[in-house]
Amino acid sequence: MSRGFISAVFGLAITFFAWYSPWAWPAWPSILAFDTFDHGGFAELSHMGQAAVTVLLIALNVAVWALIARGGWWLVVSVRRGSRRESP
Repeated sequence: MSRGFISAVFGLAITFFAWYSPWAWPAWPSILAFDTFDHGGFAELSHMGQAAVTVLLIALNVAVWALIARGGWWLVVSVRRGSRRESP
């Protein structure tokens, strides 16, 4: 499996965790975007509009967590490569 696929699955897992957990931290990307751009207009949208916004927020949350996972993976690999170069 590729690193990108594993990162995407991690993003999906964190997003599902955000739905069912009692905490708000797993959903911070979507909460930040919603609080930044919504000025009371979400309630005025039709059901199709609300569904579209919800799907976009889910996609945003998955993408942000996948990028965080990918960056963490890159950091671990680069640190491990650096530690192997130092040892004789």
